Amino acid sequence: MVFRNIEASAQGRDSEKNFKGLFDDIDVNSNKLGGTVAKRNEKLVKLLNGVGEMKLGSYQDNTIDAFGDAYEFLMGMYASNAGKSGGEYYTSQEVSELLTRITVEGKKEVNKVYDPACGSGSLLLKFAKILGKAQVRQGFFGQEMQILF
Repeated sequence: MVFRNIEASAQGRDSEKNFKGLFDDIDVNSNKLGGTVAKRNEKLVKLLNGVGEMKLGSYQDNTIDAFGDAYEFLMGMYASNAGKSGGEYYTSQEVSELLTRITVEGKKEVNKVYDPACGSGSLLLKFAKILGKAQVRQGFFGQEMQILF
C-alpha cells in the first residue's frame, strides 16, 4: 500500500513516468525479509523510516548524491555476491574513478560523456561526481546490449 501511495504521489507531475511501476518487482512477502508477516513489516518500516529520515534537502542545492551512492554500493554488493554474472554489467567504483580521472586530466569541462557499455551506469555516475554535472555541456549518454530488468 505504501509503495502504491508513493507512486500515486507523482501522478500528474513531471516525475510521474519515473515513479510509475517503480515498485512492481518488490516482493514484500519474501522470506528474505523475515519469517513472519510481523518480521517483514518491521524490516520494511525500518527501511522506509530510514529513507524518510535522510537529510536530502533540495535536489538543486545538493552536492551529494545519496541515492546514487547507495545504488553504487548495493550494485557492488550484488556484483560481488553474484560472481561473474554480476561483473558482466557492473564496473567497480575504483575502476570507474580511475577511468574518469584519466579522461578528465587537465580538463575543466567536456562536451559529452558516453559509455558504450554502461550496464549499471557507474561510470556515468562517477563522471558526474568528479567533473560535475554542470561541466558536461551536452549531457551523459550510455547504451547497453543486455536487458537487465
